[in-house]
Amino acid sequence: MKNYRMMLAAVAAVLMMSLSGCFLPEDFEVNITVRRDGSYTFRYDGNLVFATALSAIEDGTFTKKDEASLKEQEKDILKSPGFKKVKYIGNARYKVSMEQLGKAGEDYDFISKEMSFFSIKGQDDGTLEIKAFKLNEEEIEGVKASDYDFEGTLSVSVEKGVKVLEHNARTVSSGVYRWKIKNPETAPLIIVKP
Repeated sequence: MKNYRMMLAAVAAVLMMSLSGCFLPEDFEVNITVRRDGSYTFRYDGNLVFATALSAIEDGTFTKKDEASLKEQEKDILKSPGFKKVKYIGNARYKVSMEQLGKAGEDYDFISKEMSFFSIKGQDDGTLEIKAFKLNEEEIEGVKASDYDFEGTLSVSVEKGVKVLEHNARTVSSGVYRWKIKNPETAPLIIVKP
């Protein structure tokens, strides 16, 4: 119990500086727009689940004091690049809205390079590779056994003049490529040439 509290305090300190790899996306909508010049906009609206606290909730060691500590972190998370709204909604979850603008050739990883759930990577041939992560069998079993559900939608819009070279989208309509993501066994992928 004491070790958990020390760990929570240490994580809270890290949160003050930036988002850590301890967050998991949940109940989200991700919208990416790719422009002809290779620049893009990444938008995330949904929940972020603090995995360490979720584990403590599930094993019964999470307290009201811990809950209050997570609530206090709203302002610190809001200081992270691109975050517009952050509200702690309880049960180790934050409701967030964020937007990140990327220049042509600039890579982006959401939430971080270490825990990249969504990535936009420029390639040597001038293409952009946009993808979401894939769960392995062990991770899928872990998700099923927890109070966490990686679920949401990913939409990639391409401006006229952006060529789509490859994709595995479930639906395509008027330049918008969409994936319904639920504990993915196949990583959503689209490669475009601005």
